[in-house]
Amino acid sequence: MRPVELLGFFWTVPNTFLGILLGLLTFQAPRMHGGAIVFDRAPRGLTRLLRAMHRTAMTVGFVIVAAVPVEGRLLAHERHHIRQYTQWGPFFIPVYLVKHGLTTSPLRA
Repeated sequence: MRPVELLGFFWTVPNTFLGILLGLLTFQAPRMHGGAIVFDRAPRGLTRLLRAMHRTAMTVGFVIVAAVPVEGRLLAHERHHIRQYTQWGPFFIPVYLVKHGLTTSPLRA
């Protein structure tokens, strides 16, 4: 791992910790996939709520929580968010919320 990648990893640890807590609300065991911690085994708990909100997945730090198996284009999309987290660290969530309009629309994967 290059120094810049290592710094990005540590920069987003608080977000990853929050992602793990959200992942635990899916009531399922995670799996590792492409460097990410993935909760996508069944629509339960938080993932059932994602479906009710017409959302497929969300990424928080290095954690992907999804109502469907994470693979292909969805995996590529969520890994893009992981790269954004390594750049923005703890600022990613507020920037994302402001960019996507807190009051105008729910978050999208």
